[in-house]
Amino acid sequence: MVNPEFLEKWDKEYVWHPYTQMKEYVNSKNLIIERGEGNYLIDIYGNRYLDAVSSIWCNLFGHGRKEIIEAIKTQADKICHSTLLGCGNVPSTLLAKKLVDITPEHLKKVFYSEDGAEAVEIAVKMAFEYYVLRGDMGRNKFISVKEGYHGDTIGTMSVGGSELFHGVFKPLLFKGYHAETPYCYRCKYHNFKDTDERNEKGCDMRCLSEIVELIEKHSEEVFCVILEGGIMGSAGMIPYPDGYIEEVAKTCKENDIIFILDEVATGFGRTGKMFFCDNEDLKKLKKPDILCLGKGITGGYLPLAATLTTDEIYNMFLGDFGESRQFYHGHTYTGNQLLCSAALATLEIFEKENVIENIQPKIKLLHSELKKLKELEHVGDVRGRGFMVGIELVKDKETKEPYPYGYKAGYRVADKLLEKGIYMRPIGNVVILVPPLSITEEEIIYLCDALYDAIKEADL
Repeated sequence: MVNPEFLEKWDKEYVWHPYTQMKEYVNSKNLIIERGEGNYLIDIYGNRYLDAVSSIWCNLFGHGRKEIIEAIKTQADKICHSTLLGCGNVPSTLLAKKLVDITPEHLKKVFYSEDGAEAVEIAVKMAFEYYVLRGDMGRNKFISVKEGYHGDTIGTMSVGGSELFHGVFKPLLFKGYHAETPYCYRCKYHNFKDTDERNEKGCDMRCLSEIVELIEKHSEEVFCVILEGGIMGSAGMIPYPDGYIEEVAKTCKENDIIFILDEVATGFGRTGKMFFCDNEDLKKLKKPDILCLGKGITGGYLPLAATLTTDEIYNMFLGDFGESRQFYHGHTYTGNQLLCSAALATLEIFEKENVIENIQPKIKLLHSELKKLKELEHVGDVRGRGFMVGIELVKDKETKEPYPYGYKAGYRVADKLLEKGIYMRPIGNVVILVPPLSITEEEIIYLCDALYDAIKEADL
């Protein structure tokens, strides 16, 4: 093995890390992971860290799952890649059928890509071209919510709304409409002390009325409405209020607008069920029209994403070759055999191990253990769905005054957690927890206890 000191030096010298201020990075101790075992990351010095964010929300069953690794190896012995442009392959065919079988029954067609941003980009292009092919040329706007996040490509930044991440790129983005963020803790209409108080007291959901009115007002020029599946992840784990997504979907149906649900982060058990769109209200509406999946689809082992849609949308692209109605989108590794084989092995684990049923007690334990954080002076809100949790740190609990971005409140807690053998990547002032579905009850208790201590010790 290469000397660890050389690896640390070369990492700082040659690698440009995403979402990282490199001036600070090169002047700090860098963490370099060599391998993984179960729910733990192991660095080049042999130190072990509980992977509390599932390697950025994608690892489902821990590192080193033999079933997924063997599926990749077996496929590699046959063929690693051939194109899907006018030519099929075995794993992509089997996986497409499997995805259609396990998602809501009105979703019948699968388009592959390699990451979540691509899945959303495909969905947006698909929705736009659908109306063009239908002869409805006036639809060139979208509707989403402020602070929504759907990826970092030009198209996905456009339908997103993150001012912090994407504000600098605004001159490059195409135009649409953004409703107010349905952010219960910082609601502009009510002053709930935390998300739980909002859930207990309820409200008139003026945030919902606003987006419904926006859809109805601009229905003739809008080609899609896009939301994340149940919780706004990169905005700081902000759950949509119960009923919000369903009512938006209903309004889209009434106004003949394609509704896209981005479940790249929330799919495959993250919110407590296989997919957020498994709920009965959405099924009755036959919504979403387009579903985006990614991250956990391969268990977090290889980059794969999928965009699922209806026969109605698919059929609009059918015609004679000379009509040029085909969907002009594709990537070199679309439907790659290794990726699809990993996904098939992942879905087999879900079935064999009854994963969705077995994670329910662990989800309850996690949320129960996290309640004690509310007594801490600088914890403003503890929120989430399933295994997607955000703990918002505030300078003043009574006024909800946030810390300045440069204060790095979340990173101070992350540094303390690292000392306790836990890896966590925050988002601004929000501590993020997205543990693997395979986390044990003992690890949940340790994680929550360590987090409690880390927040107290973080000099906030």
